[in-house]
Amino acid sequence: MADFVDVSTDNKTIVGEPIEYPSTPNPVISSNIITILPGAATAWMIHPVQPYLYVLEGTLTVEFAADGSRQSFKAGQAFLQTRTHWHRGRNDGATAVRFLGVFVGAKDVPTILHPPSGKLVQESATTSVASKSPSAA
Repeated sequence: MADFVDVSTDNKTIVGEPIEYPSTPNPVISSNIITILPGAATAWMIHPVQPYLYVLEGTLTVEFAADGSRQSFKAGQAFLQTRTHWHRGRNDGATAVRFLGVFVGAKDVPTILHPPSGKLVQESATTSVASKSPSAA
């Protein structure tokens, strides 16, 4: 017997952007498991391709650079991450946060972009993150 549990059905990102699939002859689906240690945060980022995140452990907090607002997602929750709003993942809890990031992209298109210079980069340099692959939040 198999037990199926609905996790999410989304048609917009957490900031209301519509889902966009790449128009490409070379589609690529990639995935990473990211770990953020207690008190740490990822670098600021945006995504050229659509990210889908599923929280495996802990509570992932997404912080937005524009206004400092935050949205939190607990283990078992999934969501479509914003593509065009600068954000970072935070762990404000006492235990590690682990989440699965799945990216619907295209060959030779990066999944994450970090700011080239300025305040966001300076702030990112003061945070730490433990990851099995590039950070995504």
